[in-house]
Amino acid sequence: MYQYRILNSAFMHIYDAKGDEEVNAGEISHYHKEYEIYYMVDGEAEFRIEGFVFHPVSDSLLIIPANSFHQWDYPTGRIHHRITIHFLPELLNKVERDFFLNLFTAPLHFLDITQYKLNFYIQSIVECEKMEEPLQKLAIKIRTLALLSQLSYLHRNNTVKPIVLDARIRKVLVYINDHLIDPLTMVDLSNKFLITKSHLHYLFRKTVGMPIMKYINIKRLGLARQEILDGTMVGEAAYRAGFNDYSTFFRAYKSFYGSAPSELLASGFKNSIIKKTVKKTL
Repeated sequence: MYQYRILNSAFMHIYDAKGDEEVNAGEISHYHKEYEIYYMVDGEAEFRIEGFVFHPVSDSLLIIPANSFHQWDYPTGRIHHRITIHFLPELLNKVERDFFLNLFTAPLHFLDITQYKLNFYIQSIVECEKMEEPLQKLAIKIRTLALLSQLSYLHRNNTVKPIVLDARIRKVLVYINDHLIDPLTMVDLSNKFLITKSHLHYLFRKTVGMPIMKYINIKRLGLARQEILDGTMVGEAAYRAGFNDYSTFFRAYKSFYGSAPSELLASGFKNSIIKKTVKKTL
């Protein structure tokens, strides 16, 4: 059995889910444009996030950066309960983004979060579901900032080191993310890391769950979107993110985000309309 409820408000959606492994076992690698805070209330799982392996257990928390490819498996016969918070950077103003989104440059794993009161901050956000507008919108923003403040305070000394799936692909991933604005081709990466193109393609897809050039494209879109949010003109943002052809950038951006890049500023950061659903699968 699998059940969840969802709250949508002001660039954020929250899932409170309970179920067993039969619905989500072997979830294929996926990504989303939101930043994610994953709280394992009860249960255990294996998470693969861009070449890293994490093992969240009861009362542990994962921070997953936006546009990060990840997948999970739950053990057979074990019921799990999780709360996940997904939010877009538009939830925060520029000063808040510049400070708090540094938390999301790489996945982080916290254990025994109750001792740090992180469960209190998460539950306080979930409780906003009971509020009416405009109080709900205000409370979500304030309570999310409180959670991010506590995570920022704790993250240097209270995170668990992940397992590296493939050291070679980790080096490739680090290089790609450090050189997104530079020309990147399979031939160049193959030569640099002394791996044949076919084997690099195989290893990257096996480790990350996505073809390498698609990975690069999505990371560049995220970089361009951040530039636009920071006030850079759309064409310049595309160029700074490594797109040399604007029409290619425009099509890719609209396909991924569902709207033209200019709408990010033209809309005045209006709230996204997200259909509210309640799903029960037996």
